[in-house]
Amino acid sequence: MRNERSQVIETSNTRPVLNEAKSFAAICAAVFMSLLIAAAMACATETVVETVVVEREVMVEVAREVPVVQTVVVEKEVVVEVEREVPVVQTVLVEKEVVVEVEKEVVVVETVAVDRVVEVPVLQTVVVEKEVIVEKEVPVEVVVEREVTVVVEKEVVVVQEQIVEATAVSGSEQPAETTVAMPTPMPPTATAAVRSQPRIAFESNRDGDYEIYVMNVDGSEVVRLTYNVAGDGGPSWSPDGRRIAFHSNRDNDYDIYVMNAEGGDIVQLTDNTGNNFNPSWSPDGSQIAFRSNRDGDYEIYVMNADGSGVVQLTNHDKWDGNPHWSPDGRRIAFRSNRDGDNEVYVMNADGSGVGRLTNDNEFDGNPSWSPDGRHIAFASARDGDYEIYVMNADGSGVVQLTKNPVSDSTPRWSPDGSRIAFRSHRDGDSDIYVMNADGSGVVRLTDNGTSDFSPSWSP
Repeated sequence: MRNERSQVIETSNTRPVLNEAKSFAAICAAVFMSLLIAAAMACATETVVETVVVEREVMVEVAREVPVVQTVVVEKEVVVEVEREVPVVQTVLVEKEVVVEVEKEVVVVETVAVDRVVEVPVLQTVVVEKEVIVEKEVPVEVVVEREVTVVVEKEVVVVQEQIVEATAVSGSEQPAETTVAMPTPMPPTATAAVRSQPRIAFESNRDGDYEIYVMNVDGSEVVRLTYNVAGDGGPSWSPDGRRIAFHSNRDNDYDIYVMNAEGGDIVQLTDNTGNNFNPSWSPDGSQIAFRSNRDGDYEIYVMNADGSGVVQLTNHDKWDGNPHWSPDGRRIAFRSNRDGDNEVYVMNADGSGVGRLTNDNEFDGNPSWSPDGRHIAFASARDGDYEIYVMNADGSGVVQLTKNPVSDSTPRWSPDGSRIAFRSHRDGDSDIYVMNADGSGVVRLTDNGTSDFSPSWSP
C-alpha cells in the first residue's frame, strides 16, 4: 500500500512540469512565428529579381485608328442603257450601284468626275453581274481603281480607271487604295441580244407571199424572220428591241402576234372573228395599241403586251386606225375619216380628249411621232400625190419633205430623230428609202422588183 501511494504522489507531481513545458513550447512557437513574420515583412520591402513567363490572351481596345485587313464581297448589278452614238465616260466616280441612262445626249445618274470622253456607238442594255473583292484598312470610304470590259456582240467598249466610292461599316475616315480583280462579263444570249446599231424591219413579198424581214440601216444583211403561207406584215419593234409585234392571217383572219427579234417564239395575242392590224407599242413596252373591226367598224384598241386587258379607245361609226404612241406615253396619234375625209387626230392614252391636227380635203394619215415628241411626220395627198410632211405636235408648222410625182408614205423616225424611213414608188416599184429629218439626203435601201413597205426602226 505504501508503495502504491508513493507512486500516485509521484505522478501527481509531474503535471505542473508538463504544463510548464507546454507553455514554454507555445511561447517559443509564438516567438518563432513572430520572427518569421518579421522576416517576411522585411523581405517584402526588398526587391526580388526573377524571370516570369506568362502565357495569356490580351484584349486590347483601341479607340483610334487600327490597321485591320479584311475581305469585303460586294455583289451588284450595273445597268447601262444607251441610245444613239453617245459619249462614254472613261473615268467615272460611282457610288455603290450605278444606273446610267442615255437618250440622245449623255444623262448620267450619280456620276461625279469626268476626265475624258470617247465617242463609241452603243445601242443596247448591258447587265453585268460581278463579284468585287476588296482588301482595305477599315475606312469609311474605299477608292477602287479598276478596268471594266463590257462585251457588246462584236464590239468591246472598255472603260478604264473607273473610281468607285463605297461606304464601310465603321473605322477611320482615311481612304485606302486597292486593286480589284474583275471577272469578264458574259456576252448576251442569242435570243436576248441587242445590236449595237439599229435595224429596220419591213414587210415584203419578195419570196412569193408577204413576210417580215429585217436589214441594217444601210440596206445590207437582209434577213427573213417569218415563214408562213399566209400574209405577215405591219412590224413594230418593242422599246427594248427584243420583240416585234405584227399582224398575220395565218389563222384565217388577221390577228396580232409577237415574236422575238430573231423571228422565234411566236405568240398569238388576239383571237376573235374580226381583223386586227397595225400594232404599236407603248414607250414603256407594257401595252400595244392596234385597230380592229371586231365590233363592226374599225376602232382603236389597246391591250397589255401579253394580249390581256383589251380596252376599246375610240367609238365612232367611221374608220379609226394607224395608232402611234407619243414618246411620253400620254397620247396616241391616229388616222380617222370621222369628219368626212382622212385626217390626223390625237387623243389621250385612255381615249379621252380627241383633237384634230390636220384639216385638208385630201388624205392625211400614217402619223409618226418624233423621238423628242415635238413633231409628227405623216403622209398627205394635198399636192396631188402622196408625199411626206412634218408638223409640230399641235398641228402647226406643216412642212413638206418629199416632192416627186409618185407616192411616198408610211414615214417612221429613226431612234435618234435624225432620219426618216418611208415607202416610195419613185423607181417603179415599192421600196424602202431613208432621208434626213429635213427631207435631204434621200437614199434607197431596197431594190428587188417587188413590194417592200411598212418600215419600222429598232431602238
